[in-house]
Amino acid sequence: MRHLAPNDSRIAERNRGAALEGRSPARSPEADPRAEAVLATLLESVECGIVLFGPAGDLWAVNDRFAEILGLEPERLRELNHLEQMVQKVTGQLAHGETVAARWRQRFRSGEAFWDELEVARPEKKTVERYARPVLDPYKRTVAWLEILRDITDRRQMESRLLHTERLAALGQMLSGVAHELNNALTSVFGYAQLVRKRTRGFEWEAEARHILEEGERARRIARNLLLFARGSKSERAPVNLNEIVERTLEIRAYELRLENISVERDLQEQLPEAMADAAQMQQALLNLIVNAEQAIRQTRESGHIWIRTSRLAADRISVEVADDGPGVPPEVILRIFDPFFTTKPAGVGTGLGLSILYGIVHQHGGEVSVEKRPGGGALFRVELPSVIASHSGGERPYVIHAASVEEGALEEKVQASHILVVEDEPTVAQLIADVLGEDGHLVDTVLDSRQGLNLARARRYDLVICDLRMPHLDGRAFYRQLVDEDSPLQHRLIFVTGDTVAPRTVDFLHKSGATYLAKPFLVEELKEVVAHALEPPSGMAANSPDAAQAKGTAGQQPGQRNWKRHEA
Repeated sequence: MRHLAPNDSRIAERNRGAALEGRSPARSPEADPRAEAVLATLLESVECGIVLFGPAGDLWAVNDRFAEILGLEPERLRELNHLEQMVQKVTGQLAHGETVAARWRQRFRSGEAFWDELEVARPEKKTVERYARPVLDPYKRTVAWLEILRDITDRRQMESRLLHTERLAALGQMLSGVAHELNNALTSVFGYAQLVRKRTRGFEWEAEARHILEEGERARRIARNLLLFARGSKSERAPVNLNEIVERTLEIRAYELRLENISVERDLQEQLPEAMADAAQMQQALLNLIVNAEQAIRQTRESGHIWIRTSRLAADRISVEVADDGPGVPPEVILRIFDPFFTTKPAGVGTGLGLSILYGIVHQHGGEVSVEKRPGGGALFRVELPSVIASHSGGERPYVIHAASVEEGALEEKVQASHILVVEDEPTVAQLIADVLGEDGHLVDTVLDSRQGLNLARARRYDLVICDLRMPHLDGRAFYRQLVDEDSPLQHRLIFVTGDTVAPRTVDFLHKSGATYLAKPFLVEELKEVVAHALEPPSGMAANSPDAAQAKGTAGQQPGQRNWKRHEA
C-alpha cells in the first residue's frame, strides 16, 4: 500500500484554510496513524484492487492487488503522486488506452459514480470490472475518490462457454432439422434420377443421370453425418470400423480443409479389427483432433498437412493417429493439454474443451490418448482403443438392407400385385413411391394428410401401409398407436419412412414398436426390396395360395415377438 508523509504540505495548507473559515478540517487517511494502519490492513486483505484519490486528484492510497490486476509492479505505483500520473501509467496496459484515459479524466471531474469494464492487453489479456464513486462526508461533500477493480476474466470466460454450449445445443437442433428437410428433397432427387437413368440406358443422357446420382450420394452422406453429429443421445456401443469413421469425419471437414489449403494424407490399415464403440462419439473425438490440427497449422502458416493413420497394435488393441506440421506442443504444455478450458490458442480461437472432450470419450471407451512431438515438426496425437477380438454370438440379427450402389440395376423380380396406402406429407416423395411401386403392378393410393390416411386405412382393405414418421396433425407414432388400439392387422403391415434415424426418440420408438423402416433418402432398389420383404407370405406358404392371400391382412408376427427391422443407407 502507498504511504504518504503525514506532514504533506498540501494537506496542511488545506487544513489551515478550513480552520480560518471556521470549518472542521478535512482529514486524510494519514492524519491519524491508527486509522492509516487499519486502512492499510484492510486494503491488503481484500481480493479487489483499490485506489483512493483526494478531491484534487492527489493519490492517497493504492494496494498491491490493484497493481497485480493491471499487470504492473506495486513499487512503481507507489512512486506516483497524482491521478494524471496514474492514468498515464495504467492506460499503457489497456486496449484502447487513449479512449479509456479520456473517459477516466472526464468521470473524475464530473464526480459521478460509474461502472465500466477495462480490457487489459498487457502482459496478458484480462477483463477487469471497475467501480468508481466519490467518498462523501456527513454533509454530502466530496472528500475523496474511490476506485475498485475486480478481475472478472474467469467469470466472463465461463459465461462465454455457457453461451457457446447453448449455441451448440441450438445448432444441433437446427442441423437435425436441416438434415431432415434435406433428406426429403434428396429422396425425390435420388428416386427420379434412378428412373431417368433406367429409361435412358443406352442413350447419351444416361451419363448425366449417373452424375446426378453420384452427387446425390455425396449429399446423402453429408446429411447422414450432420444427423450423427447433432445427435444428443446416450452412448450406444456396437462394433464400428475406425476407417469408416475417419472417412466420414473427413467428409465433414473437406470444405474447410480445402479453404485453408490443408492437405490430408491417409494411411488406413486394411482389415482393421472393429472397435466396440459409440460411432457418433468416436466421430466427435476424431473431429476434435482434426479441428485442433487445423487451428495449430493456421497459427503459423497459410497451408499445411495432416496425416491420419490407423493400425493394429496387438490382438486386442487398435489405434488412430492424427499428426500435423504446425508449431507442435511445448513440453510444459503437454501435462495440461487435456485439461478443460486450457488452451494455447489466441483469444476467440476454440473454447479449450475440444481435447478434454476427446480425452473423456476415449477413456469412457477403455482407451488411452497421448501426444508427442512429430518427427520433422508438429504434433502427433495417438488414440488407442480396445478392439473386438471375436464376434459375439447373440440373438437373431435384425433384417438389414444396405444402400444399393448407384451402379446397381433395378430389381428384376416382380412381386404379386397388392393394394398399398402411402401416407406422406411431402408430395414429391409420395408421388415417387407411387410411381416406383406402380411400375411393379401395385395399386397405390397416396394421401398427404395423415388423418385422411387413417380414415382410409379403416374404410378400405390394404395389404400394406407406407407412412412417414414426422408429419403435422397426426405423426407416424400416433398413426401406429391408433392402429394398435383398434387392433388393426395393418399394425403388422406397416413401413415407416423417416429422414432422421439417429434421434433418440425415433430410435426408441422404432425399437419398441418392432416396425420396419426405411431411411430417407432411399434408393428405388431399397424401396422395392423392403416392400417385397414386407409382402412376403409366411415361410412355407406359396405366394399364390389362398392362405397367403388371407395372410396379407393378418398379423405378421407372434404376440410378444420382437422383430426390429432396419433398412438404412
